[in-house]
Amino acid sequence: MKLSPLALAIALTPGLALAADESSSSAQLPPMVITRATNLKAPTPASVAVIDREQIETSASSDLLDVLRSQAGLQIRDTMGDGNRAAISLRGFGENAANNTLVLVDGRRLNQPTLASADLNSVPLANIERIEIIRGAGTVLYGDQAVGGVINIITRTPSSNEAYVEASRGSHDHEAFRGHLHQQLGGGFSLYASGETRSNDNYRDHNNADYSNAFARLRYEHDNGHVFYEYQTVDDELLFPNALSLAQRRQDRKQSSSQSWNDSKSQVHRLALEQRLSEVWSAHLDYSHSDQDGVGSFGPGAEFTQGTRIETISPRLTARFDSPLGRAEWLLGHDHITSDYEYLASWGDTLAQQTLRDWYTQFSQDLGNGLNLVIGYRASEADDESTASSRAHRDREGSSSIGLSWQANEQTRVFIRREDVLRWANVDENGFTSPDVTFLKPQTGESWESGVEWNDGIQQYRLTVYRLELEDELMYDPDAIGPYSPWSNGANINLDKTLRKGVLIEAERQLTSDLSIGGQYSFTDSEYRDGSFKGNDVPWVSRHSASAHMSYEILPGLRSYVEAVYTGKRYYSGDDANIQQKAGSYTLVNAALAYEYRQFNTKLRINNLTGKRYDAFATAASRYPAPEEEVQLSVGYRF
Repeated sequence: MKLSPLALAIALTPGLALAADESSSSAQLPPMVITRATNLKAPTPASVAVIDREQIETSASSDLLDVLRSQAGLQIRDTMGDGNRAAISLRGFGENAANNTLVLVDGRRLNQPTLASADLNSVPLANIERIEIIRGAGTVLYGDQAVGGVINIITRTPSSNEAYVEASRGSHDHEAFRGHLHQQLGGGFSLYASGETRSNDNYRDHNNADYSNAFARLRYEHDNGHVFYEYQTVDDELLFPNALSLAQRRQDRKQSSSQSWNDSKSQVHRLALEQRLSEVWSAHLDYSHSDQDGVGSFGPGAEFTQGTRIETISPRLTARFDSPLGRAEWLLGHDHITSDYEYLASWGDTLAQQTLRDWYTQFSQDLGNGLNLVIGYRASEADDESTASSRAHRDREGSSSIGLSWQANEQTRVFIRREDVLRWANVDENGFTSPDVTFLKPQTGESWESGVEWNDGIQQYRLTVYRLELEDELMYDPDAIGPYSPWSNGANINLDKTLRKGVLIEAERQLTSDLSIGGQYSFTDSEYRDGSFKGNDVPWVSRHSASAHMSYEILPGLRSYVEAVYTGKRYYSGDDANIQQKAGSYTLVNAALAYEYRQFNTKLRINNLTGKRYDAFATAASRYPAPEEEVQLSVGYRF
């Protein structure tokens, strides 16, 4: 089944919702709250989607990817099939998507200083209060890798004692147990702890996954702020199925001749505090230390070990005050991130260190009549050191932003924003370059976006247009002369100029108290602006994508959810010349039932209801087949 993106866009226009129950009165549009572990009160001039706790529960999703797949402007690549190492693309990135979308948990970076994707499974859905998706550049406020956008996950801080346990069974021998506990200890202290363990054979052969995650937070609240300590440990074991040739996929989609595997263990310590210094000033401090060790193999004789240590300290000051023009807000912060990375293998070792030192500021001023001005600047410095080759390098860049947000009336908001973007080459990229390249140049560029939103409390519509111009974009080129030439090619390079531009159309409507519908359409034009591929599309980016969803409460406590997610045609990965036939478009239908009765709840979700056969990732010569229909049933009890 194929669903036209134009048909989806038409289906979501206000004219088809005239039969709605309009008993509710107009509601004032609440300001968007964008946080970096620091609450900002001023309206943000950006295209933002907020997924709250109720939406997460309605979808009956079991992992973060299920929640994100249908969001506007977002494309996902999950080649391993476990939902963990998936790359999230915002603003039209292909193979390098993982390093151009920043993922945060309460302001703490999940992104690695390597080519690896963020560990999305390290945040169980039961721990999440809401998810903020900031589409577009966020360099000034968020720093490195916030090029296409930012996904900020806000975790729960329950106000009362509670305990919850849940068990899940599903397709491919999926089995999971999870739970959490929140306990007020008295004297302002509280404890939150959660744990999860799961195993899954996954869709492909040689794709078994075992995953466990334990988390604890001790928090102290006082009259003028709070302080907390967090500890998390993750054990992740996965067999890699690797790609199939076209002949192999036709013979058996599930087969694998791979002998690749990877086991990793991670520990994260975090200490954070917030202190109100006066009626105007507040201070924030965030410190974290992440330690990840792994062993793996690409096959007999191709074993490797790797280790990553990341230490981050981020102090911030916030002021809120009345100026002669109106209410103002000022944020001043510093980020100091040190990353040590080692990769030891028979074919070569990578030993490197990177230190990022940034100072940033953002000022917001109410200009009256619903108009708000936001300006910001970030001074960034990167020190790179390669121990194996005894090379060192220092580089500096400055980034600025300016935006206007206008609340035209209670229902309508208009915004426009311009921002510089920046991404430093990580330790992985600088460790695998062509022989004549000492260190890669930073990826820089300019982002413009504008939009209008309309919300009356019953229905909400949003239109966003954007343009992102990049220079020296960082990318792996399999045909470049590599460090092991002439035995093998491939190296990380700086591309010529690239351009992304597009349109997002989103709609939500509460038809009755029991029925709501919504959806989105995204047009993404991602192309090379210079060099031998000038005018060509960036591979593995769909120009057209869309989704539609419906939620209906069948009986009190019993809610159904159905969504359709459309992905349009795109060039195969690696086809920069655009000479191959495009990968075909497809539509996935997912359905769910969620039921709550007193302390019990149960969730049934079926992904790919129609059993559509498609590829999670593909080149012209190889494929990563995606799962057909998958069923998962979860039963939980709240104490």
